[in-house]
Parts: sequence; structure tokens; C-alpha cells
Amino acid sequence: MADFLGKFTELGKKILVSVGKNNKPTYAVMAIATANGIFKPLSSLTDKKEKPEARKYAALREFATECVAVPTYWACGVGAATLGAKLFKDNPEKKAMARANMMFLGVCTAALLVIPAVCSVALWGLDKALGKDKPKAKEPAKLDLTSPAPEMEIRSDTSTKFGNNIYRPNINTFIYKGGLKI
Repeated sequence: MADFLGKFTELGKKILVSVGKNNKPTYAVMAIATANGIFKPLSSLTDKKEKPEARKYAALREFATECVAVPTYWACGVGAATLGAKLFKDNPEKKAMARANMMFLGVCTAALLVIPAVCSVALWGLDKALGKDKPKAKEPAKLDLTSPAPEMEIRSDTSTKFGNNIYRPNINTFIYKGGLKI
């Protein structure tokens, strides 16, 4: 049993060292986008509060978004890393550091700017293909003009101890009655 645990521990160390040496931000975000591409549409499809058509459409949009995100993360990360390596091609120590930092910046740029822009274009085409881009014509509101207006109470006594002022201030309108009571 101890021999098995020793081999298992060594295998675990090898795997973790390998993952640690190849730890690039592009791989991390691509893995997250892949997981989102699987689990976000599943959660949309299992939402029982929505209509079935709305659930399918939301799941399709989320899946399409992640399908756009994965290659965009890769392209921006690798492209920025290549640019960083070209900036410091004479100094190998700075070249490796610039490559890693530029890959991180490329992934951040992809998440903040590139993916939203590409998704709006791609999903606009998807909406157009599905016929979701056309605004639905709203029916005019139907007014019930035959029902009588409610009777209003008209006060004839407007005199008060302050005189005949119907616009007198009422202190109760100025008191805040909600909120936290301590």
C-alpha cells in the first residue's frame, strides 16, 4: 500500500509541475470559456421559470458567445505574446517576461474589448438568421371608455384655525415613516 501511495504521489507531483511550468493565462481563460460553454446553456435550459422558446434562445446565445470567446482568447493571447517577444528580441531574459506579460494583457484585452465586439456582430447575424431582429408590433392599449369615473369626495369645509387657507402645510407629509427603526 505504501508503494502505491508513493507512486501516486510522484505521479501527482509530475502532473502539477508540468501544469505549473505551462501555466499561461490563455490556457486558463480558454478552459473557463469551455466550461462556461457547457454549463451556462445547461443552466439556461433547466430554468423552469422561462418559456421553452426563451430558454432555447438564451442557451443558444450563451453557447455561441463561448464559441466566439475560446478562439478569440487564443488569438489575442498568442498575438500579444508574439508582439511582446518581438519587442525584446535582443534580450532573452526580458523577452520571456515580456512574452508572459503581453499574453496576460492580450487575454485581458480580449475579455474587455474584442469578445464583446465580435459577439455583437456574430450574435446580430444569428438573430437575423433566426428572425429575432425584427421588432414586434405592439398592439395599442385598449381603453375602457364606458366605465364611470370614481366618485370623489369634495370638502366644503376649508376653514381652519389658520384661516381660510386650503394650501396649508401638513406636517405628516414631511415625516419619513419607513426605513430602519432603532
